[in-house]
Amino acid sequence: MGDTYHESSREIPVFDSVDVIVCGGGTSGIFAALAAARGGAETFLIEKEGFLGGTATSYLVNPLPEMMGKGGLIGEFMDRMAELGGYVKHDPADVVYDFSLANTYDVELFKDVALEMLNDAGVKILLHTMAVRSILEEGTIKGIIVENKSGRQAVMGKRAIDCTGDGDVSAFSGAPFEKGRKKDGLMPSVSLLFHLQNEGKLKDNPAIPVGGIFLLAPVLMGLAREKGIDYEIPYDASFLVPMPVSRGRLLVNLAHVKNVDGTKAEDLTRAHIALRKQIREAVDLLKNHPYFQDAYVATTATNIYVRETRRITGEYVITEEDALSGRSFEDAVASCRYMIDVHPIDDTEVGRYDNHPPFDIPYRSLVPLKVENLLMAGRCVSSDRVAQSALRISGTCMSTGEAAGTAAALSVVEGLSPRELDGKLVKTLLEKNGVNIRPDESRMPKKCMLD
Repeated sequence: MGDTYHESSREIPVFDSVDVIVCGGGTSGIFAALAAARGGAETFLIEKEGFLGGTATSYLVNPLPEMMGKGGLIGEFMDRMAELGGYVKHDPADVVYDFSLANTYDVELFKDVALEMLNDAGVKILLHTMAVRSILEEGTIKGIIVENKSGRQAVMGKRAIDCTGDGDVSAFSGAPFEKGRKKDGLMPSVSLLFHLQNEGKLKDNPAIPVGGIFLLAPVLMGLAREKGIDYEIPYDASFLVPMPVSRGRLLVNLAHVKNVDGTKAEDLTRAHIALRKQIREAVDLLKNHPYFQDAYVATTATNIYVRETRRITGEYVITEEDALSGRSFEDAVASCRYMIDVHPIDDTEVGRYDNHPPFDIPYRSLVPLKVENLLMAGRCVSSDRVAQSALRISGTCMSTGEAAGTAAALSVVEGLSPRELDGKLVKTLLEKNGVNIRPDESRMPKKCMLD
């Protein structure tokens, strides 16, 4: 592994030249590209999968926390989903678990609506493509080198937005970052979510009201004791969620593996193999429950759900204290209402803080140090790992994406670098576009048990 190979220099064809390049078409990238294009910038979106959505589609993370009351492009997107029957707003009064901030949705329709809105906005999209290197001149991004089935190509741009989740573009451009906890670099567990098909059983089971969320650990451990099976639950807070838009399907978050670096292919490979084994063992055991006798795995996520890797250091680092105190900022361009959810690596860490107030995400946390003409959005924005455990949630990633795209377009129009741009102007423009930076809604209070 220590050997190296010197790659000879070669000419790289320029595929396109635009105002704004968005790297990553997940929950942050979709809204970054939409906002940039709506702001008048010629926009190019790069995505490694053959579809868009990231955590919402390839990771199967469902429901989507932090969605309600945000307005702007997010509100427009979810309204279109609802019109097409792919999104159900639960009435919190009707469910045991308060879903005022989390709603189930149709994964396939999510992909379609994202493509339709981006096409309508005139965004250029290149799927099956990875950003692999930046084109830099004196610390300023001038373009992105991509790779796909066509080979290696260049996309030139005035601005770039890192929506890769792992902060790939920021890292290979030279921006400083932190990864994992300080003492050993370890990161939270990774997961492989899956859909369990259980047709016809929901109506017969009063313990599963549609819209609820249910802890599975007591069920599985109880079944293991009954059957005399030596079984170790992978995740103490394992749960399932009925999805009204996908009749008979349950989303299951159970399979977890620790000590994985989501930026290393060998770690992801090892984890993927172990996670699939966990799913098979759990479902085989669950079939001993009367309501799951005929259940089977309908689909597993395309990608492993990685919660934390690189946290890029920006002009401001959001801290645990900021999150716990509900800090406000004059240049706030988004806010986070989700609970701190660290997924403890060991017993020395506190996993969750359920009762902290919402906290702001300032524009400065979207601007990385040492690299010009670059913005970032999603879970890699500038924060410590405790604050990141809350703001990594999909709805907040959408908000930071919309903010970054708005800022990128505005900086092109104003002829200013993202670092020179006044964050308060970005905030004002977002509000003018209908964004509710601090929606007034309660947090999700509790989970219930499946008997």
